[in-house]
Amino acid sequence: MTDWLKTMKKTVDKRADVIVIHGVEGSGKTSFAAQFPGVAFMMSENETGLLTLMSKGLTPACDYFPQFGSFKEVREATREMIASKDRPRALAVDTANGIEGLLHRQVCDQDYGGQMSKKGFLAYQEGPKAAVVVWREWLADLDQLRSKGTTILLLSHTTTENFKNPEGADFDRYVAEMNSATWSATKKFADAILFVNFHHEVADVNEGKGKGKGGRSRVYHCERSAAFDAKNRHGLPSQFIGKASAAEDFKEFVRLVGAGRAGKAEG
Repeated sequence: MTDWLKTMKKTVDKRADVIVIHGVEGSGKTSFAAQFPGVAFMMSENETGLLTLMSKGLTPACDYFPQFGSFKEVREATREMIASKDRPRALAVDTANGIEGLLHRQVCDQDYGGQMSKKGFLAYQEGPKAAVVVWREWLADLDQLRSKGTTILLLSHTTTENFKNPEGADFDRYVAEMNSATWSATKKFADAILFVNFHHEVADVNEGKGKGKGGRSRVYHCERSAAFDAKNRHGLPSQFIGKASAAEDFKEFVRLVGAGRAGKAEG
């Protein structure tokens, strides 16, 4: 019989972070992720933003895998990194919603005869529900990888969805562009979720319509609000303003993470 009281601990093993970055188009998700030391990029098919940035000298040269054309290849590469001593210090998945698309195609071909429609994979959302089981298995692989010291960066495009508000009127909010079940599992896995948008103001409002102003300064949101999904376990402020470059934004992020940890230690 196990003496469970003697198995209790007060210390935990250090593990690397899992950071999700979702944001509007052109908000600099890839440029920001490229600043992480020793980062390697895992790109889904048709996601070539990193290559464009590197070719124009707009971001540091980074290691990257060839674009992945199947979810099977993604799982194989992830397991290879887990087993290797040459694994990267950070892994940027660009984009997580693109990898989800590969998974959906795999499940659709295997179980629904290739029918990506309401008569097949999308019928009653049965296909995406089945796919999220496999998605969680991949997150478990990524968890092993981060336990070996690799920071996991999951980049995603952003969309708006209607939030069913049980306490009042429904409203739209920004979320990662994934199936809701996939996004729910990913949110739980993440230590931090940064939502990147541009600061803007609405002026001259008349009959519910106004003119947008601003839209040039990046804002990194670190805490969930009614308007968007975000999250942090680092004591970060609710938001911080982007600077002149992704490199400066990254330095500010590192500074804020350090300040947050120091604040927790003092508390």
